[in-house]
Amino acid sequence: MFLYRLPIIVLVFFSFIDVTASAAESDMEKLLGKMNQTLERGSYEGTFVFMQNGTVETMSIVHGYSETGGAREKLVSLTGDAREVIRDQDVLTYIWPREKLVVVEAASAKHSLPSTLPTDLNELAFHYKLTEVDQARVAGHECMTVHFEPLDNLRYGHELCIELINGMVLESKTFDTNGKVIENMMFTSFRMYDSVPEKLFEPGVHLNDYTWKTAGVELDGELLPDQAWKIEALPPGFSLKSVTRRLMSASNNPVQHMVLTDGLASVSVFISKVDDPSLMYKGAHRKGVINAYARDLNQHQITVVGEVPHGTVKMIGASVIYIPLH
Repeated sequence: MFLYRLPIIVLVFFSFIDVTASAAESDMEKLLGKMNQTLERGSYEGTFVFMQNGTVETMSIVHGYSETGGAREKLVSLTGDAREVIRDQDVLTYIWPREKLVVVEAASAKHSLPSTLPTDLNELAFHYKLTEVDQARVAGHECMTVHFEPLDNLRYGHELCIELINGMVLESKTFDTNGKVIENMMFTSFRMYDSVPEKLFEPGVHLNDYTWKTAGVELDGELLPDQAWKIEALPPGFSLKSVTRRLMSASNNPVQHMVLTDGLASVSVFISKVDDPSLMYKGAHRKGVINAYARDLNQHQITVVGEVPHGTVKMIGASVIYIPLH
């Protein structure tokens, strides 16, 4: 499992027509607001298990936020090979004690736990249906369990349990198009802080004799996107959220990054020129909930990656076109 990426799940809610349901919706929106605040600006630590493809990993997490320093986070694997990941705003530091290796790279906008909730909850009612609401108890905390079922085969289903007082997600599940659980994250212990002690963000090992490497860091900052790249046919409900273009240390050519979302699921499209055709990658790949599809077009590598079914990433990848601007 890629240590820093955990299920990126967000809650949706649709309107009911009676007065009682309207009150329930208001309560749900308040809980979602708490979840937003805690995930981005909360101070907490805990231990959770991550289950995927028949494997189980146990990790600890520490998260903190300050107005001056922004978000900070530390993840440590407690089973298997020793690994640590420390995020300090937009910089990620990976530590592998066995190899005595440290890799530093730019952080993506995603969090290790569920990302920010969409603002237009009603819009998602066209693509997801709330099928169950119940209360549960996880890691000694009361939480509300909500299950969301996709209305087509282009999305995965999700279920999560949100702690009632602070809005923290204590358990999350992802379901494939057949309703089978393909990924599960659950906290076994959890506590909130007013302020996380500084020492909890420090590496667990001394790094004096480690080898340091830099990977995927921007060389010259952000470039203007190439507007000639288009996605001809988006899956229903998906829209283009952002387009960026950067020079990266791992490539001699700029990489264009297009982010698509339906408000719940997120898909990334990477486009870069490949000087050596033998290095071009084609085909499909899957790891857990992540599906990827790659093809070439005009000596450019097009790669689509997202927590959506294979058919969705293939549909997006096949519809990427280049229309020269005149």
